[in-house]
This record gives sequence, structure tokens and C-alpha cells, in this order.
Amino acid sequence: MTAFVDRAPRASNDDAMREGYPSISDEIVDPIERDEDGFIANTCARWAGRERSIAALVKALGGSRDDGPAMYAHGPPVSGKTSIVREVMLRSERPHAFVSCATEHSARLLYEAIVEELTPYLMECSEFLREASAEQVKKAMKCDRYSDLVEILRTHLPASPSARACYVVVDEAQRMLQWRGEPVVSALLRLGELSCRKVIVIFIGEQGWDTFCSVAGTTPYEGVYFPAYSKDELRFILLRERPVDADEMMYNGFLGNMLGTFAATCRNLRELRATLTPLWMQYIKPYDAAIARGETPPEPRQLYAALNAKRAPAKVQDRANEREREGTTSRRDKPNVHTGLTVPLSAAALALGRGEWPVAQDVAGSGAGGRLDFEIPRLTKFLLLAAFLCSHNNDDVDKRLFGGQIEGHVARTSRTDRNAGERERAAAAEAAVDTRRVFKLERLIAWFHFITRSTCDEHGAEVADLEEELLSADVFMQISSMTQLGLLSINRGSAMEGGLYQCNVSRDLAEKLAQNLGVNLPTYLRYV
Repeated sequence: MTAFVDRAPRASNDDAMREGYPSISDEIVDPIERDEDGFIANTCARWAGRERSIAALVKALGGSRDDGPAMYAHGPPVSGKTSIVREVMLRSERPHAFVSCATEHSARLLYEAIVEELTPYLMECSEFLREASAEQVKKAMKCDRYSDLVEILRTHLPASPSARACYVVVDEAQRMLQWRGEPVVSALLRLGELSCRKVIVIFIGEQGWDTFCSVAGTTPYEGVYFPAYSKDELRFILLRERPVDADEMMYNGFLGNMLGTFAATCRNLRELRATLTPLWMQYIKPYDAAIARGETPPEPRQLYAALNAKRAPAKVQDRANEREREGTTSRRDKPNVHTGLTVPLSAAALALGRGEWPVAQDVAGSGAGGRLDFEIPRLTKFLLLAAFLCSHNNDDVDKRLFGGQIEGHVARTSRTDRNAGERERAAAAEAAVDTRRVFKLERLIAWFHFITRSTCDEHGAEVADLEEELLSADVFMQISSMTQLGLLSINRGSAMEGGLYQCNVSRDLAEKLAQNLGVNLPTYLRYV
């Protein structure tokens, strides 16, 4: 039987209940419940806009000797879930194992990582492990199956009702739903019951609470929601992380203008950092130049107007001048890119995109080889690449590549003949003339999902967090933005078929996008 311990009463402290925090138990000495050194206040101060989520997490954890059900901390990407859970567990000094399904991509690796993380605490609790040799400890901690994990916890964790609870924190929990074989989620939920010890599992994921429970086939358990950052919260966080030499009032005005443009389509704090850092350098350059010359510095509205008036790089500008001289190419064929997006990527900005924060200031300010000359959200890059493929491939290519993913399409295996190569070369030559086809919105979405998942499968752990970042913005909002910028154009179509889209991205830009994303573009260009 499972050794359950009743929770301490939580209604004895009116102030704590009013604030949403658990009440204080005199029997348990715990930094959370005692709030030693302002633990809760300091945690909330470090994570702006997460006060309610932190209060819900602290309330769900209870005392360090309390037993309880599993928990699920969920929310969109870059909302502070993982960092806050880790900080609360570390600062409260609760024994726990932190594992991530992004690195432990199978059940066996996950069980081994749990045992490895818990080994220091197990050695404190088990007299046998303290007195055993290194070889004996290695043999006792060997964990190849779920049954081994249960036996290790039952053998070496204390069985006393007054013992502290042990926690297993599983990050990227939604990945376990795609694993084949044993139901890992259900197995972890029964870890405390089968081991007869106080073991509490905390899942961290992005799917909704009810969706995760239904897909995993488990009964609902306690959930802690971490919502996406609002525009005001993003502004407060970015203002607090401003460059050291930046004036607070000026940077606040800069954020007010920039977030109005970017926050509508992207709430990912990591991508906003990478995008706004080089924009700030361009924004402040006229101000610094005026100060150096001893002139009156321009006002914020003048700085913003100067930033919007920035022209594209020289190569793009030369092409625009050539197009104006010729006067034969329509604007739809070669659209202008939004001026606010034509910002060279610096090494610091690329480091920000990888999540390295803070980073050293980049002196050179030049982008790395193989990078784009402008920075847009990764979601938009995949959508542009999908639109390019839709515009250059026939519908028959869709049937061969992913026929089952589009409604009404049935994948068929066609026989090759001796003329197939000639037809392929002829179609490639025709496509080189840049004849662009129109396509439906459903086809664009299907190609988008296909190349995204294919890229994730090819690169594995290197871009394993790609699908997470794609959830940070609305796909249809991105398509609308690309249409307004002229990267996509829409035709009326018919009443039955709906609107038809046409891609205005050139082959050169498509190749740069593919290289930037790690997509093998020739693999998907079949033409016939």
C-alpha cells in the first residue's frame, strides 16, 4: 500500500490564503512555508508577470513532507515554466530529479537519468549505499527497465511517514506521448504507488492540461498554468534587461514602438530579444552621432522615422533601382521587404536566438556566414519556404510526398519510365523561368507541417525545440502579415474553392531560407 500522509491544515493563516499561498505548518520546517528570507517575494520579483503561477505552484507543492498527486505545469514556450520549477525546487532544498525528454529520448534513458539524478539523495538515505564500494553502488543503481526504477526507489528511499517527499520533474513531457512501446506517462504516475514511497511526479509541457491527460489516457491531476507574457509584461522584462549604456526612458520609448509591431505576431521572449537587440543599435545610432557632433539630439519619433526609412542592403537596393529603370517588372514579382526587418544579424543576436542570455556585446556587428540579411521569426521562414514549394510544385508532388496528410489525396506509387528523367528536366527548365502557380491555403498549411516535421526528424536534438517555438505565434496571423508585406499575394479564386495564394519569394531568397533552416530544398522540388 502507498504510505499517504495527510496534508497540514492550510486555512489557519488568513493572510496566506488571501494571497493564494499555503498556510504555515508548525511541524514542517521548509523555506516555502516559512517564507524564509522572503523566498516567495524574491521568486516573484525575479520572474515578472508570473506571480499567480508561482503562488499556484507553491500551493500545490505544500510541505516538504506532504504526499500528494502528480502535477502538470503547462503553458506556451518561453513562459518561465522550467526555470521557475527548478528554482523553487532548488531553493527549497527538496530532493528531486530533473530530467528532460529532449535529451532522454527513450524510456530507458529517462529511467537511467532519474536514478542518476537521485543517487546523491539515495546515498544519504541508504546505509547500504554509503558503506558499499563504487562497484557495488554502480551495480545497485543499474536501471534498464521500469521495474528496476521501482525497486531502486523502494529499496533505498525511507519508508517513514515523517520522511521528506521525493520529486521527479520531467521537462518536455509532451514528447513522451509520441514514444512507442510502454505508456511511460501512466507508468510514472504510478511510481509512488508501486514503490510504496512518497514520490511525486511533476510534468512540464506545452499542451493543455486536459489535452495532455486525454492523450496520455490518464485521470486528471493538479495543473499549474503559465500563460504567455502580455505586451506590458514583455515591455517590463525587456526594459529590465536593456543594455547597460541605454537610457531607461529612451529604451522604454523604443520598446513601445517596436512591441506594437512585433508582439502582435510573436510573444516568444527569446525571439524578441534576438530581434530587438540589433534594431536598438540602428535606432540609437543617429542619437549618438548628434551627441558626438554637439548638435541637438533627435526626438524619439524622429529616431523611429529614421529607422523605418532605413533602406535594404546594397544588393537589394541595386535590384530595386534596376527594376525602377526597367519599368517592366511588376511590383508583385519582386516585393519590397518591410524595412524594419532588414536588420543584419550580429553574433550577439545569434547567441540570443539560441537562448544564451546575457551575452557579450558584439563589436564587429556582422552576421555569420550562411545567415540571412534580415531577421524574422522562424515560423515565418518555414511558411515562406512552404509557399515557395507550393508555388513551384505540382499537386501530384503532394500526393507522392504526403498524400495522406491532405484531405482527398491518396498517396500512390507510380511506375517510372524511360521518359521520366526528360520530363523532370523539362519541368525544371520551365520552372527556371519563374512561372509561379497559385495554391490553396490548405495546401500551404500541409507543406508547412510537412517540412517542419521532416526538418525536426533529420536534425534530431539540434533543432528539437523547433516545434515549441512555432507555437508562440498564430499561423494565420503570420500569413496575413506576409500578404500585407507583399511576400504573398492573394487572388479571389472562386466561391467553391475560396481564395488562392501566390508566392512572390525569389529562388535566391528561398535558397537562403532553406540554408538558414537546415532544409534540403532540392529534395522537395520535384516539379513533376
